[in-house]
Amino acid sequence: MAFLDTFGPTQRLLFEEAATPLRLEKGELLIRRGEPGGDVYLLRSGKLEVVDTRTTPETILNTLTEGTVVGEMAFVDDSPRSVDVRAGQEAEVLRWTREDLRSLLSRHPDLAAAFYQQVARLAATRIRYLTEGAVSGGFGSSDQVPDADEVRAWVARIVEHTKVALPPVETALRRDPDDPHAAQKVREVLDHVEAEVDQLFTATRDPAAGQLASELLGRELHPYLVRSSLAERSIRRPQGVVATAEVMAHVLVDAPGGEGRMGEIVDRWLLDRPTLRALRSMGTPIVEQVVHHLPSHRNRRVLLVDAGTGSLVARMVESLTHPPTLLTVMDQSRDALALLDVGLVDRPRGCELQSVQESLARFAMGAGRIDLPKQDAVVLHNLLEYLPERLAASLLEVARGLLSADGFVLVSTLGPSRDRVFLDRLLSWPTIRRTRGGLTSLLEAAGLQVTGIAGLAAPSLLAVATPKK
Repeated sequence: MAFLDTFGPTQRLLFEEAATPLRLEKGELLIRRGEPGGDVYLLRSGKLEVVDTRTTPETILNTLTEGTVVGEMAFVDDSPRSVDVRAGQEAEVLRWTREDLRSLLSRHPDLAAAFYQQVARLAATRIRYLTEGAVSGGFGSSDQVPDADEVRAWVARIVEHTKVALPPVETALRRDPDDPHAAQKVREVLDHVEAEVDQLFTATRDPAAGQLASELLGRELHPYLVRSSLAERSIRRPQGVVATAEVMAHVLVDAPGGEGRMGEIVDRWLLDRPTLRALRSMGTPIVEQVVHHLPSHRNRRVLLVDAGTGSLVARMVESLTHPPTLLTVMDQSRDALALLDVGLVDRPRGCELQSVQESLARFAMGAGRIDLPKQDAVVLHNLLEYLPERLAASLLEVARGLLSADGFVLVSTLGPSRDRVFLDRLLSWPTIRRTRGGLTSLLEAAGLQVTGIAGLAAPSLLAVATPKK
């Protein structure tokens, strides 16, 4: 997907009008490794090559195609260029200088929200590859994919098994929708696919090979998966958007649906994945921990970052009534915040609810537009699994800076699980999973001391941390 595809027409026009076009001859360097970063480029035509010139002969790490953005992470964190990028053929790029782009984003908050959301999505994708031991960067073209024939053969085995096994089962379900043996066979086939997909991507270390495998599997298996309501919502949601309110609502309601009996069975199997069970289990422990750690002798302030579906907000409003509590809910979606007011008409006294619209990416970088008072608790629910290390650490530092003298940060996130690759690759639901140790290290790097960390329903993790003394 091209970088600008998630922008609305007006946002895209604003963004493109602020750019300066550049033409590159074949072999001409666009970016040199080690130089200061800041400017952002978008490839309009031609090809760019990501090159490691430190080897002899030099190594082409990736070939970037039209629509790819380059330099966005150096713009975000002021880091030096990490690779050489040159024109693989005559190319045209758009260039935004650091100063011009910062000025543009500061004048147009909606554009800034779209920009930083897309940057975060790209960063999450690249970090996913890093955790698999791959080289980060754009995807290469299919004719340069290492072990492409082996990848195709492995995918073909997975697909053939599925296509042979499912049609007879579907025929049996049409005759008798309640046939327990047919339903069990569907689950067995899906278990087999999940295990094979995990093995395939564990063995596939190159990002281009992984992308090829994802594309082949998606083309062949999506027709079966989208019969499930969850898969249909996930795969066909707006590109670049992960875990929409509609998707999360379906997970939390936990009522399978889909196209025919086959769709319902596939949906039930998906809803029973460890990750989705964990997402359903988090709400009550989060509220219990917040109530337990808040002061009980005075009024309190609590900040919840990300409105989600509103279910966690409703639980907190019901539980934070004494002593009186001001619950501030921050989200970048005006619609999500508006739904909170609709859904909480009969809120109990004692808990005042206020909403704040803010770009979560800007907030995480400490560039939020709204000044908040000190908080007794900052709750970060299901955010860290979508943020790369540096952005996650920055968010935690911002949260720490908002705390009162005896305040705390509560973080809920996802740990490793066997279904991660399946959800990532076949449901387009990429997440960054951290172990207990990894989460602890991340919190400590942000100046927070862990006072309690617990595994809930695997693979979820919940941590409470306070500022280091």
